[in-house]
Amino acid sequence: MPAITCTSSSVHLTGSPVASPTTPTASNSSESSVSAVTAGMAALSITPLVKTLIVDDNNITAKMLSKILSKEFGHRTTCTGSGKEALNKLSIETFDIIFMDIDMPELSGIETTIAIHATGSNVLEKNRQIPIIAYTTNPCEDRYFEAGMNGWVGKPANQSTVRKELERVYTSRQRSSSY
Repeated sequence: MPAITCTSSSVHLTGSPVASPTTPTASNSSESSVSAVTAGMAALSITPLVKTLIVDDNNITAKMLSKILSKEFGHRTTCTGSGKEALNKLSIETFDIIFMDIDMPELSGIETTIAIHATGSNVLEKNRQIPIIAYTTNPCEDRYFEAGMNGWVGKPANQSTVRKELERVYTSRQRSSSY
């Protein structure tokens, strides 16, 4: 898998045409990079069949993200208010992507992510392989990726930020699966 680096204001996937989920950058991306992004978004993120789990103890920010994902991208969203609720939901229903708050009571987003990937957990096997994007007011930190997260979106989210991070995450997953 390509290396992911994280600074306080950006995420960079080595070799990716998108350097940061929140800051537009000038890009000399080739036509093939644009095709990869387009194919990734078409296949995985802008279809009405994408089931998204939003894990956030703040109901307002969860609803804001849900509205962006459902209205702008056609996702079917489910919101849970805690890591424990998310693990329970992931043990009975499959999803395509997870947006995970970091700072939650009981189980943090990092602890929940580690539990999702843990061997022997009750999480359905398919759910252990799906992308998890940190959704937080905190700056991006390497520990999110070390725990098994695939991306980062800062709160409050907007359509452009969410689109850029979905493109980056899906493009990097598409490249990894082709190796």
